[in-house]
Amino acid sequence: MEIKDYLKDELKRLNRMNDLLEKKINQNQAVNNEPEQIVSNVNAMCQIANAICELHVNCLA
Repeated sequence: MEIKDYLKDELKRLNRMNDLLEKKINQNQAVNNEPEQIVSNVNAMCQIANAICELHVNCLA
């Protein structure tokens, strides 16, 4: 598997995780730090997107 494919899979995983966390919040089942987890996941998704862009810039993708 190429690096770009791994990064895309990680983006999908984080997005699914955020969907589940948002569902918990909307159902008033949030007991931990779900909002902070969502923000952290979005930050990680941005970093992954930047890494994919860098791969394209360096012609590695």
